[in-house]
Amino acid sequence: MSMFKKVKTRNKGIRTTLARANFMSLIHQRPLPPGNMAIQLDEVEAANRISLIEMSEKIGPIYKGRAWDAFWIYVVGLPRCREIMRQHESDMRPVTIDTTPLFAKGLLRQMEGDDHRIYRSQLGLAMKSMDFTETLNEFAKDTTKGLAKLAAESGTTPILSKDLHHFFSGLVFDTFTRCIFGIDPRSDKGAKLREVYHELGGNGLVWSPGMRQKKALTSISGILRDFRTEQSDLGKNSIFGRMQAQGPVDDVMLGNLIYMVEMGRYDTTAFLLWLSWFAVMNPDWTDRIADEDDTALTSEAFVMESLRLEQSERLVRRVQRDFVAEGFLFPKGAMVRFCIWESHKLPDAHDCPFDFDPTRFLDTRPSPDRYSPFGADKHQCPFGTFSIDFGAAFVKSIAKEYRMSSDSSRSSVRGLYHWEPEKAFSLILAPRRGAGP
Repeated sequence: MSMFKKVKTRNKGIRTTLARANFMSLIHQRPLPPGNMAIQLDEVEAANRISLIEMSEKIGPIYKGRAWDAFWIYVVGLPRCREIMRQHESDMRPVTIDTTPLFAKGLLRQMEGDDHRIYRSQLGLAMKSMDFTETLNEFAKDTTKGLAKLAAESGTTPILSKDLHHFFSGLVFDTFTRCIFGIDPRSDKGAKLREVYHELGGNGLVWSPGMRQKKALTSISGILRDFRTEQSDLGKNSIFGRMQAQGPVDDVMLGNLIYMVEMGRYDTTAFLLWLSWFAVMNPDWTDRIADEDDTALTSEAFVMESLRLEQSERLVRRVQRDFVAEGFLFPKGAMVRFCIWESHKLPDAHDCPFDFDPTRFLDTRPSPDRYSPFGADKHQCPFGTFSIDFGAAFVKSIAKEYRMSSDSSRSSVRGLYHWEPEKAFSLILAPRRGAGP
């Protein structure tokens, strides 16, 4: 299909959705949210990151607009987001990668009803019985060893973002291979998994899985089905091993575990880049972590504040049936963006919301109406606590050994799917031992 035909098809689609929305607004006698459909909001946001906050202040916390050539409704404010998702969870469907061509029922985050309850319960029981201590210790050791190698190779030359990304990606994959599958990444099976996962994703997350992903998933499933987790302590203390102890792991759950690694390795690699970026921007906090004997609370607070400012961006739903919330019609077919990044920056959620201030999390933990980096409804990420512990282990490892700086610009940019440190971001590592004040 030519580009002209694609644009024409998309424009026809949004006109159809909007026409039906206006008609149903008359039928229900409820207005659509305010907003200008002539403005392409994804382009506005890319040029001005706080534009969605400014718009909510100008026309209200719920408004409509055109984005990515579709009809979108934006919701700003965590209490509002949580309430709408709670009251209308059956009227909306989470938007994520459609893996149903690869395995039945698809990803856990998209399941509803009994399917979601049963599979989430299985995963929850496995994770509740897990001891992640050894996994985090191995990750910390690998981080320290890998950074020492990078620092030795680079000397006083900045480590480029692409090299950091490659290093972090390997760290994350090795850690997930251990804790989710119970496979030693240095073993033959670990090497084979890494090779086949390259076929599953390659250089990025594949949003529309095809035959290549189907073949790769079959290969990964075969490796895991042949693996006897009970033969090693690592295997038994893994999510896959714990689930096998509960009973047979079906293809749906196995597919979800496989994609937890696939999706998690990209998100978590980006997470480590952000943590490095915040470490460069806030050397006083990394000095504090390095100087303290017990850094658990401080490093966790550092991670939680980093998540508040970055990485946690949005939750997206597609309206399955018309519903009314806060007096506005949410029409069938509309995309709904629950604005998490923006909600974390509201003054009624946090004082001086754009400042990096981990002390917000040292003495108290904000309620979900003020801080929800891992979701705002029943589809919250089950790895939330682990992610904070994982990030804290990384921050402690890097802060204890190095002072970090950068000679590059420290701005963020809109990537393909998310905001991220600019590609020119680099890292200079100066060993703390023997270093000046």
